[in-house]
Amino acid sequence: PVPEAAGRHAKEMRLLRHVMASAVPGDINSFLLAVESFGETTLPTTQRWLKVAAGGKAHILATAAAQAPRGGIAVEVGTYCGYSSAMIAAVRAAEKAKIAHCRASPAVVTLEVDLAHSAIARCLLAFSGMAHLVEVLTGHSEDVLPWVAACIKERPGLAVDFVFLDQRGSRYEADLNVLEQAGVLRRGAIVVADNVLKPGAPLFLWLPSGSGAKY
Repeated sequence: PVPEAAGRHAKEMRLLRHVMASAVPGDINSFLLAVESFGETTLPTTQRWLKVAAGGKAHILATAAAQAPRGGIAVEVGTYCGYSSAMIAAVRAAEKAKIAHCRASPAVVTLEVDLAHSAIARCLLAFSGMAHLVEVLTGHSEDVLPWVAACIKERPGLAVDFVFLDQRGSRYEADLNVLEQAGVLRRGAIVVADNVLKPGAPLFLWLPSGSGAKY
């Protein structure tokens, strides 16, 4: 059983309890619906909100992940509790299964700066049945992402097909630049970023619109 929690991460611990009590273990759709129901029906009574890309954003994210090139991996910066990474992993694994030579694991490498959020995400990913497809790394993106890029470069033929940026908008441009400069971003890769207008990410928006980007 998940203990009751108070303090800074009480909301996320309540989410963990809710998912484990209401979702079907190993069922990704049940997991996603449980997370969404927590944000839509449970949290409003507490005047809090859940920072997940659900609803219309989830549809856009899933569609983009499915349309991205296949054969490589997806990189997410900003795991939070694992909702988006689980969904991306499920979509990417389904698409990779259509190609015999594509390996399903890992489908997603995701970065999270908050240690507690990382731990909760790992629990939720395991419960959803997606843990074998998602590697959760903990730390600041400016420290961890260069290491991720270096690891990808060491594996011939491996590249980043899809990127989801969901951390501070002020980091979007720098984090994407790490992947570009390392040469691990596949030509035609799809990049999705949340909250680019509010609070905003002007430097990031300039990259694809004004720099002749290949993604």
